[in-house]
Amino acid sequence: MSALWLALHFPLLALEAEHGPRPEPRVLVRGNRVLLANPAARAAGVEAGLRLGTARALCEALEVHEARADQQHQALLREARQLLALTPQVCPAPPATVLLEVGGCLKLFGGFEQLLARVDRYRLHCPLTSRLGIGPTPLAAWHLTDPPALDAPPEAARFQAWLADLPLAELDLDERLRRRLQAPGFRTLGELFPLPRAALGKRFGVDFLDWLQRLLGEQADPRKPISPPRPFRERLDFDDPLDDLDRLSGPMSTLLAKLEDTLNRHQESLVTLRWHLYLNNGHRDTLIVRRARQGYDAATWLDLSQRRLSHHELSAPLLGLGLDGGRPRPRNPGLAELFPDPGARPPLAGLLEKLAGEPALGVYRPDRGDGHLPEETERGRAPLASPPKTAADDQDSDQDRPLWLLDPPRPLTLRDRVPHWRGRPLTLFPQEERFSQPWHDLAARRYRVAHHPDGLCCWVFEDDQARWWLQGFF
Repeated sequence: MSALWLALHFPLLALEAEHGPRPEPRVLVRGNRVLLANPAARAAGVEAGLRLGTARALCEALEVHEARADQQHQALLREARQLLALTPQVCPAPPATVLLEVGGCLKLFGGFEQLLARVDRYRLHCPLTSRLGIGPTPLAAWHLTDPPALDAPPEAARFQAWLADLPLAELDLDERLRRRLQAPGFRTLGELFPLPRAALGKRFGVDFLDWLQRLLGEQADPRKPISPPRPFRERLDFDDPLDDLDRLSGPMSTLLAKLEDTLNRHQESLVTLRWHLYLNNGHRDTLIVRRARQGYDAATWLDLSQRRLSHHELSAPLLGLGLDGGRPRPRNPGLAELFPDPGARPPLAGLLEKLAGEPALGVYRPDRGDGHLPEETERGRAPLASPPKTAADDQDSDQDRPLWLLDPPRPLTLRDRVPHWRGRPLTLFPQEERFSQPWHDLAARRYRVAHHPDGLCCWVFEDDQARWWLQGFF
């Protein structure tokens, strides 16, 4: 999908940053001049640029607020972080606009219409007055405000036609530059398109030429997206000490709901989180909960946390509960399952997470280690730990090895020159692999893959004395 940008303008942000939209007539002033008026004030005749005394004469019930740039900036940043739930590419454009690159996340939301529906829901619940713009570049989205109803992303030619119709007087340019552009008789932006770019830059300045090329996508418009606050850390303190861990379900749910909301807004997931139990003896117990793969849903985290908590014993009453989200990871929209099979079996990762949360089981995963014999290479590692990456793994990744090796190998019964296991014959596949290490005084082994009538797939070998051994199972 090519680049597609949305622009959310908050035209009354400076006036609504603190209390949101209000029906009463309100104005924002600096010194003795009106900077901004809400619809109720404009209906009474109050406009930007009027003296405050004139505005009060026109509207006796006028509410007056002093301009505060820091408050406006914080409100814009707050809305930008909320919009991270739609795309990780969110760029604030002060003083009152947020730009979003959404071309790369259409699949995640099921298409263009579903994405716009999400944007409409956000605007419906947003505490600020907003206007929507759309375009192939950030500057184009900024200018192409209030588009018609769309069921698909517009073609490039349609965007070009919309941009060509823009009046020069409405462009986001310096007032003196707009007058210079209109002086030769130009009225719309499209009248400048056929002119040579070099001539435009020479006559109206390099800055205007750069602006025009970024508007039309002829030149890159690098914008730095905001970074979400990290990591997630929250704590709840209890009015009375708790000595029963079963009563932690409610506080855990509260903290995990906040965590899920934060991760959704920032389009991130977690693999590990830590619970901190603050005791009244001054100590702190830390419980680590891991998942087999990154996730963000509070329900699964709560289930795994309760399983881990059931094996913990308090040494003192509990005064507080803390949650540390650790280092979040960005989600991959390409892996999102938009239409999961309702009859499909749940992934094995969920079972592994639950088993790993039961310390009494002693669960571990088979891994490969250094050793001269195949049975010596088998080792165990933590069930949710990532396997170490080594050069040997890369070289042997294409070799077929059983899931588990027997140490020592089990002898097989030979009948009519056919190896038997549990009284039944093995069917040998023709491929053979030779294992020989004369420097270690080891006899040569000829490995074969075999099939047992019970359905087992075995790894067997024949030594130099024609004896057969069972090495492992696939």
